[in-house]
Amino acid sequence: MRRAWGIGLLLLGMVAGVAAHGAPVLAADPAGSVEQGAPVRLAVRAPSPDAGTEFAGVLRALGGDTLSLVDDDPDLVLALGEQAFRDALAADGPPVLGLAVPRRAADQLVTDACRCSAIWQGVPLDTQLALLRALLPEARRIGILRAPDSVWRAVPPAPPGLTLEAVTVPEPGRLGALLRRHLPEWDALLLPEDGALFDGGAARLVLLTSYRQRVPVVGPDGAYVRAGSVASARVLLKDLAAAALDAVHAQRRLGHWPAPGFAGHYSLAVNEHVAGAYDLSPVDRAPLERILEATP
Repeated sequence: MRRAWGIGLLLLGMVAGVAAHGAPVLAADPAGSVEQGAPVRLAVRAPSPDAGTEFAGVLRALGGDTLSLVDDDPDLVLALGEQAFRDALAADGPPVLGLAVPRRAADQLVTDACRCSAIWQGVPLDTQLALLRALLPEARRIGILRAPDSVWRAVPPAPPGLTLEAVTVPEPGRLGALLRRHLPEWDALLLPEDGALFDGGAARLVLLTSYRQRVPVVGPDGAYVRAGSVASARVLLKDLAAAALDAVHAQRRLGHWPAPGFAGHYSLAVNEHVAGAYDLSPVDRAPLERILEATP
């Protein structure tokens, strides 16, 4: 009982930090080398000068002398976040790649008429499910909560021996009722990244309710792991920069951006305190890291 009260207080303290931290910093291994020749001239557009400077530094570290970061007359523009993506498109300049853009926004903005593409915010369902199966091999009934326009549009067929149930939350106000209704039916819960549905206030509701029901949560990002999810794949700045360089290489080779999609580079976050509350600690990170390395 003392352990249960202790982890409950830990969760209360950590979920309070989700809203304060906001969305997790977005960021894997170098993406490889750009084709030989003149460095590609890249402009970075970001929500703030500090964010732009930080992302530019990660790009330089990965791309080396294959790229040149400029303010004026770029070959290509990298826009960090939805608003920067919208602003870059409105400027009607060089081809633009949006980075960490919610899928619902990318669906609206990436059209046949624009010389643009986007890397969606978040992590694929298959990746988070693979982590969950490695961490919780005894879990058989897996629940998924998502918004109507979730980045997880389709739920794949369940692997043998598992049941996947996706529940759509029509509006944030319905989240609590749907949690109470479905959590008793599930062994574990998967969450996609969705700032509108799973914000800081929802973190407290989801994580404390699931803990009381003894249902571990995997996903959606590093902020939720700090607040009380067991683990998650996440996109750090270095992952996002690697994905951007992959797309730049493709654009230079093909003459157009690749289709919108996930980053394809991910990092691991694990909350050892919460894992211990579910008797999962210490977590062997090596097989989990291999899962992320194998994710396309």
